[in-house]
Order: sequence, then structure tokens, then C-alpha cells
Amino acid sequence: MGLYDQGGFGLTGLASALLGDTYEIANLAVAWGVPSILVLTGFLKPAVTGRRVAGPLVLLAIVGPAAPTYVAEDGCSTIPVLSGEWFATVASAYGPAESALLLSALLVLPASQNVRDAWPSGWAGRRAVAFTFDYLVFVAFLGLFEGGFSSLDYGLLNWLRANAPASLLIAVPAFLYVLTGRTPGKRLMRIRVVSARTGHWPGWRRAAIRALVFPVLVCVPEYGLVVLLVDGLWSVADPAARTLHDRLAGTRVLHDRPSTKALG
Repeated sequence: MGLYDQGGFGLTGLASALLGDTYEIANLAVAWGVPSILVLTGFLKPAVTGRRVAGPLVLLAIVGPAAPTYVAEDGCSTIPVLSGEWFATVASAYGPAESALLLSALLVLPASQNVRDAWPSGWAGRRAVAFTFDYLVFVAFLGLFEGGFSSLDYGLLNWLRANAPASLLIAVPAFLYVLTGRTPGKRLMRIRVVSARTGHWPGWRRAAIRALVFPVLVCVPEYGLVVLLVDGLWSVADPAARTLHDRLAGTRVLHDRPSTKALG
């Protein structure tokens, strides 16, 4: 990408910001007992398939060891993300908690294996990849104006709390970024936001409501994490796997196939 920060390749800074935010989200999820909620939902709610519940459990198992900032043996520096030493440290951090999460994911899969999924296969993966790509683009954009990634190493969520309320100004470009419903990440993964009723472009009003809930509310210091967690968990329990901001705005995300008819 050609971005350099403190003599290193910019990809390390991007990864550090992403891992910092996932660490904050994972900590909040564990504090709220989200794994237990997911397991109970997988067994008790017939409209939810095992794959949709197992996915977040596996994600928590991966994020747990990978997201923290590890200190080098000298105690004076941090281990560079994506380096050989970092991968070795992450592997050694894997423990019983991660094994329990993976076992829970395996248990809920057969519990609902006969339930037909109400959402096209691969939707969750495409949306997750699109979100990650958009996140990295946005962090890179902020890094250009922050003099590098040094202030964003621990993620946007920590940066927001440390710089509030001035940092809330990022809500403005974030709002404009998602207003069209076709961000670069969505274009890359060939998905688009449509009206849940008509299957076509939802219009500026619905798009604005959707953008206000996510990502603008997520940018609010302290409370943004809770909003993000609730918004994501809603899609697990939702029969059509729609997020809370999709439900509030009356929208949904579809795979943009030329031969695929829009779902009403």
C-alpha cells in the first residue's frame, strides 16, 4: 500500500488498529456472557441455524489470543503484529477458554442441522469481509491526517475515548461513507443495501437512518461498544439475519447477482 509508519510497512499499523478494536469488542462480549447467550440461542431458537451461532463462537476463540498487544522479552517494546514472533506468541496463548468456545461451536452445529437457513449461504462471510475492508480503508484515511498510525495502534474505539469529543468529528465522514449503501468493501464482495419492502435502492431517508445507527452511534465514546455488540447480536437471533440497523431502517443486504431476484 506504500504507507510507512516509524520505518515499518503500513500494513502492521492497520492490523494493530483492527486487532485493538476486536480486543475491546471481545472483552465486552465475554463480560456480557455472550458465548452462553449464543449457545442457548442455538439450542432454543429454531429459526437460527447452527452456522450462524457457531460463527461468533469461533471468532471469539480466534480473537482471544490474537488481539492483545504483546510485550517483547526485553519488556520495553511491543511485538510487531504479523511478525514471526507474534504468530508464535499467539499460538502459545491458546488455552482452555478457546477450546471451550470451539467445543461449544461444534455442539450447536448438530442441534439445528435440520433447520433450513432463511438466508443465502455465504452472506455472513461476505458482509464480514466487506466490513473489514471498509474498516481498513477508513483507518488508512485517518492515518494520513494523524501523522501515521502511532495514535491508532490500539484501534479506533480507544482513540475515540482518548480524544473525545473532538474525535467524534470522524462520525461525519463515516456517515457519508456508508450513506450510499455501496462502500468499496460492499462493491468488492458484490453485495448491496436495498429496501426490505421493494428490493431496490432504499432512498436517502432510509439510508440516513441506517448510517446514523451504524457507524455513527458506534463512534460515541464508551457507549459505542455496547451499540456495536447489540447490533451484531441482533443478526444472530433475527430470522433473516438482518442487523438491528437494518431492521430500524427497513433495509437488508443482498448478494448482487445479475440473475438473482431481489428478496421482498
